Amino acid sequence: MSSFAMVLLEGGLDMEVEVDFAGMTSLLDQEVGGYSCGDYLYRVGAGKGTIGERWIFMVNAVDLEMEGQPLISLGRFEIEPTDHELVHLSIPPRMEQAMPGTDAADWDGRLFGSFVFQLLNSLQSRKMINLPGVLPTY
Repeated sequence: MSSFAMVLLEGGLDMEVEVDFAGMTSLLDQEVGGYSCGDYLYRVGAGKGTIGERWIFMVNAVDLEMEGQPLISLGRFEIEPTDHELVHLSIPPRMEQAMPGTDAADWDGRLFGSFVFQLLNSLQSRKMINLPGVLPTY
């Protein structure tokens, strides 16, 4: 994992995204299916939340070569609408993720870091956030 990805995962991320709540959920539906890292694809599922107010999404990976195997839990992120047609995106620090098996399955954070960078790149390509350039994925 790159040092930037390591710092990002250890410290977490809080940012405002220029999209409404429905637009953010549509983006997730359209984009995440195309994310990958090596032999892994990502699956994002809604954890808990209140419709239109706040959602927690669980990020999992599935190994393409291990068909029928359970998903690997990687981490979570949260979205919450604000008053100004913006969505607050939060990725809690790695220490606060508290998902059983995460450290064993993704001990160096490579899979989760790649997912986060791909999500940020998608937001950048749709002009919902400003980044200095495209973030590297693995």
